Amino acid sequence: MATRSNTQGNLNVGCMVVGVSDNRSFVANIAARYGTRLRRFLSVRLRNAADVPDLAQEVFLRLLRVEGCESIRSPEAYLFTIASHVIHQHAVRRSSEPVSVDIAEVFSELRTPSSDDPPDQVAQAQRLDELERILAYLPARVATALVLHRVAGYSVQEVGDELGVSRETAKKYLARAVEHCRNLRASESGNRL
Repeated sequence: MATRSNTQGNLNVGCMVVGVSDNRSFVANIAARYGTRLRRFLSVRLRNAADVPDLAQEVFLRLLRVEGCESIRSPEAYLFTIASHVIHQHAVRRSSEPVSVDIAEVFSELRTPSSDDPPDQVAQAQRLDELERILAYLPARVATALVLHRVAGYSVQEVGDELGVSRETAKKYLARAVEHCRNLRASESGNRL
C-alpha cells in the first residue's frame, strides 16, 4: 500500500484519505457502496417517505464529522448505527411537535353553508356546535384524529401519517373519541329521562 502526502498536507493511505478535510472521499465511498441500502433502511422505518432524503443526508453529515475514520473496522455497521440514532432522534423530535392540523380552521371551513336552504343551514350549524362541544373534552390529538377521520374523510392510515403516529395509535385515538361520544350521549339521554 503506497503512502504519500497530498497538497493539503494529509496522508493518503491506499484509497482512503486520512484528514479532516478529506473525510469526504471516505464518506463518498460509503455513500456509493451503501447509499441505496441506507435509503431502504430509512424508508422501512419512517412513516413519511418524504423524510428519507433529509435523514440520509443527516447520516452522511454525521459521518463527515467523524474523526479518525480510518479506525472504523466495519463502515457498514457504523453507518447503520448512525442511521438508527438519527431515526430515534427524528422520532423524538416529531413526538414533541404540536399537532399540525388546526381544528379551528377545519371548523371555519365547515361553517360555510353547503346549501341555500335556511333549515339545512341551521341544522348544520347545530351539528357543528355539538361537535365542538364534544371535542372540547378530548385531548388535542384524539379530537384531531376524530375530525380528520369523520369530517375530512381521512383513512385511519392517513390520520396516523398526519399526526405522526402509527396506524394502531390512530385507531386507539379514534376508538377513544367514539367511546367518549357514546358516553356523553348516554349521560345526556339519562339526564333527560
